[in-house]
Amino acid sequence: MTTINSSALDFNTIKNSLKTYFQSKTEFSDYNFEASGLSNILDVLAYNTHLNGLVANFGINESFLNSSQLRSSVVQHAENLGYYPKSKTGATATITLSVTSSDLSTSIITLPKYSAFTTDVDGTTYSFRTTEEYTATNDGTGKFSFKTSEGSTSIPITEGEQKTKTFLVGEASENQIYVIPDETIDTSTVSVNVFDTVSSSTFDSYINVNSAIRIDSTSTVYIIREIPNGYYELTFSDGTILGKAPSAGNKIVVEYLSSNGADANGADTFSTSNINFDSQITGAYTPTLSLVSESAAGAEKESLDSIKVNAPIGFATQQRMVTSEDYKAIILENYSSVLKDVAAW
Repeated sequence: MTTINSSALDFNTIKNSLKTYFQSKTEFSDYNFEASGLSNILDVLAYNTHLNGLVANFGINESFLNSSQLRSSVVQHAENLGYYPKSKTGATATITLSVTSSDLSTSIITLPKYSAFTTDVDGTTYSFRTTEEYTATNDGTGKFSFKTSEGSTSIPITEGEQKTKTFLVGEASENQIYVIPDETIDTSTVSVNVFDTVSSSTFDSYINVNSAIRIDSTSTVYIIREIPNGYYELTFSDGTILGKAPSAGNKIVVEYLSSNGADANGADTFSTSNINFDSQITGAYTPTLSLVSESAAGAEKESLDSIKVNAPIGFATQQRMVTSEDYKAIILENYSSVLKDVAAW
């Protein structure tokens, strides 16, 4: 009868168990294992068993959300629960911007999307950018004040470098994969436009599926998720009830900000040196910028501990807001970069 204990999987214990087993046999009762070639064979057997035990243990651990140690495993388990871990997040500041000019003939000027503002934090220069287009109307005296679509003069700017990735859509049978090779992408700043052809100027704007209220066969939505190598993959519906899929020959243009995360938090002085309105205003003009709130909420990718806590709560909530736990889950899902915990009742 064997005396090997299957729960003792360290190398020395396995080798000693093998020795004990052989010594229990009459043909090996007086055998000197330490001074024989059989000791080398026992080493190989123990080493192989030890490795197999480790592999099995690691494999089982990675099969469950709570015990997983690899980020790729934790992210995959979270996605299976319908939870998409947060990417790096660019710090966001709020400013007001106005332009004073003697030009009274111009009625409206535009601040383009991705207009850059520079700042310095601890000796490092960072670029903050607008994530949408803003307009300003001449008040009759030559002063233009930029406002949001809601009429607020507080303009948010987000840290990051503007980047663009272009894909050409092949035949459906090719099963194309659209991977954005950037681990520092801030997925909250992603914009996706699908053009009819490579040279076309006509396009459909797609929105993140998490922002969609209702989805049918004509909805233009995309899903962006982290993949095992740390990059991000863009996926679309198959063109059925879950949205409209890009067609063969379409061109997909993805624009986003590549962020430095929490490093740019705390910026409170910004420069407009890279912004000009020469093509919109005749004559001299003076831009005036003032700070409303310093940069904050920049964060690294969501940690493994945070994912393990938030994914099950998000799954239980199922996007409803009824119980106190539902509110806690939604708040943590959207603001975990600035909140450590939420008490809801």
